[in-house]
Amino acid sequence: MTGSAIALLALWLALSVLSLWIWLPAGRGPAAAPRTSRSVRIAVLTAMVVLIGACAVLSAVSGRLDESWRWVAGALGIAVTVLGGGALTTIILALAGDTTGSSARVQRDVLRGGAWIGALERLAVLGALIAGWPEGLAVIVAIKGLARYPELRTASSAGSGASERFIIGTLASLGWAASCAWVLTNLL
Repeated sequence: MTGSAIALLALWLALSVLSLWIWLPAGRGPAAAPRTSRSVRIAVLTAMVVLIGACAVLSAVSGRLDESWRWVAGALGIAVTVLGGGALTTIILALAGDTTGSSARVQRDVLRGGAWIGALERLAVLGALIAGWPEGLAVIVAIKGLARYPELRTASSAGSGASERFIIGTLASLGWAASCAWVLTNLL
């Protein structure tokens, strides 16, 4: 295995740990920091984007991994896709609007299960793109949009901003999953 492949796997591991660190429940570890400080949110977001960019460059130059390392890359890729996408989406949504006080509770009540849906969405996108089925993205977005439509329609009339949060979160999640899928397809 080449040095660039080892560096890539180390970066994926670092991204997984950083993402888990951000996504920990409030009150456990430093997870509250990205939710409270705008400068910390921007720094973490920048670090995540730089790390995934470095992964993309390294995957382009390292070539395919040996059979024994593909399982490691696949497991780390799934972790980075799910955890990293959740952390990235959380930070972007926090930067996009006020997520403190009662508005955060209202938004959480309106779009219940968003974190789980997002995680499943990222897994589905990763699977579709690795399988060479980019049309699957349209199916995933259609299912998600149709399933959320009644809640979004009700929330829009109440002026909660749920529609905007839905669009921002979906685009951030899809973009992250597509980036991770690109890196993995270069490696596998």
